[in-house]
Amino acid sequence: MQQDESNRTFRNHPSVIVGYMLSTVIVLGVILFSLMRDEISGNVTETLFVFAALMVFVFLWSYFYWKRTFYIFTDTELHVTRTAIAKSDKHIQYTRLASVGVTRTLINRVFGTSTLTFNVNSSMNAQAAEATLVLKKDMADRLRNQLNSLIFEKENTVQQDMEVQTLVHVTNSDVVIHAILGQPTYQAVFGLLMLFYAVVMLFYDNGGGLLTAVVLFAASEVLPFISAILRYYNYRIFRVGDTITVESGLITTRRSSFKINKVNSVRIREPLFARIFGKAMIEAEVVGMAGDENNIPLLCPLKGRSDVREMLFRLIPELAFEPEPERQPRRALIPMLITDTVFAVVVIAVFMALFFTAESYLVGVSETWTLVIRSSEVFFAVAIPVLIYGHSGMAQRHRTFDMGENSFMFVYGGYDTATEFINYDKVQYASITSGPLQRAFGVAECSVNMMSSTGYKRITSGLFEPEDLEKVSEEVMSRIRDGRYDYRKYY
Repeated sequence: MQQDESNRTFRNHPSVIVGYMLSTVIVLGVILFSLMRDEISGNVTETLFVFAALMVFVFLWSYFYWKRTFYIFTDTELHVTRTAIAKSDKHIQYTRLASVGVTRTLINRVFGTSTLTFNVNSSMNAQAAEATLVLKKDMADRLRNQLNSLIFEKENTVQQDMEVQTLVHVTNSDVVIHAILGQPTYQAVFGLLMLFYAVVMLFYDNGGGLLTAVVLFAASEVLPFISAILRYYNYRIFRVGDTITVESGLITTRRSSFKINKVNSVRIREPLFARIFGKAMIEAEVVGMAGDENNIPLLCPLKGRSDVREMLFRLIPELAFEPEPERQPRRALIPMLITDTVFAVVVIAVFMALFFTAESYLVGVSETWTLVIRSSEVFFAVAIPVLIYGHSGMAQRHRTFDMGENSFMFVYGGYDTATEFINYDKVQYASITSGPLQRAFGVAECSVNMMSSTGYKRITSGLFEPEDLEKVSEEVMSRIRDGRYDYRKYY
């Protein structure tokens, strides 16, 4: 790391080279040994020589890349310059920054460093931070405090933030429950099916089927469960002035701050299994929260539904309001059921064709496959229409719509429901759609397009009176005409 106090010029801590090397060791090790596993015993020397040569090359390139990358902080912008093989010159204005996050990975902890992530208020970089800088922890904290005072007009230091009381008390037991019940229903059901399949294959002593089922179960259930616990352990959230800060993490700790004017919408999400236990969570769409595996800020892990609603009104009263919702009219269910019938017939026909084809090859080959194929035929013939019609029935029950002073509310979803409060000023455009069936019953749906934490997003309402849905677009345009919308307050 190099610092010039007069120019406020920084260079990444040399530990970034170690990070590059560790990643390379893992990747090259897997590639080399998988390619040469059949001949490794007779080519150990050559393999090690190739491995060592590649590691030397990566080290030299990493050192060269590190040596020629500088971060210059002026009074108005961050200037990232890189003079490697290709010259790169990036200017990031402080007024365009949505957040300056702090991440501490295992490597950061070993070397006593922190990683600062600089996120721009744009959907173009939704999946990656605009810039990252690794510094010694105390230096990173000082720099972040200075940038927070410029970006958020926030005078609290990192040490003072740690003394602020969290808005919602989240125990680590709550985090474990969130990891179990917080996943989407389709993912949970798929994982349970793979677990059941693994048990069947174990019972019939089918090693290949067992391995496949175990891998799929681990990918859909075990890994997301572990990831959620590691990410949200020691969860805290607080608001100081107009700035919200979220902290969490077990091995890798994260601290992200963003201004309330960067929130495009806030969502109370209730997966089916969580809703059965009366629990919900809060998520927000904040443009410029990139640079992580999950860019959607979690404002509250799974807690009791009443606690979640109370916390939402305390955290973001600018968007939340007490709704007097309009429910989806009963006649909307008719076009939904007609569409479901057509869809169910097509899907069942496709599945039955696949199973009958498989049956002609596999039935009679073994008792295991005979049982699997014929059981699957019965299961899908019954389960598909039940699931499709059930989704529409639950959607009819939950879908609502209402408009407030600064935001409007859509409640959408079937098995998993979401109550979303959307800022009028963040709507890019809204469209009202009514197909032939919907027009016959006098209903339509509204699709709202806006920028989200992960890029562009479209939110679609249920089926309501077209005249009621058109009020959304009318309100958006009215706010522009009468001056209530002022783009300057979002910078």
